Amino acid sequence: MFEFLFVIGIVLAFYGYSAMKNPNVWGDQGRDEIKPENWNGYVVHNGQFMMYAGFFLAALAALDVIFDFAGWLYILILLGGLAMIFYPLAHWMHEKEGKWWPWPKHKKKK
Repeated sequence: MFEFLFVIGIVLAFYGYSAMKNPNVWGDQGRDEIKPENWNGYVVHNGQFMMYAGFFLAALAALDVIFDFAGWLYILILLGGLAMIFYPLAHWMHEKEGKWWPWPKHKKKK
């Protein structure tokens, strides 16, 4: 399990760092829902989230080798860490876009 989580963590960290430095790496994911003047900031915050999540997974994988985590504790730490990492993006979205949820809401067709 260590190898899998460690590799996934490092890949996420690299992808997040790349998206922070070059917004074109992110592509057009969510471009329709974000104001054009806020697009680069949105991509940077998403890149930071991916990078921190990757470092968190890699650190958790390294700790898993040192200590024997119980399965429920492992999931609790993972979800809690991801929730705390995600908060800055939601706060930034509320300030810049006026909403907390950065993903599009599909409107029902009548």
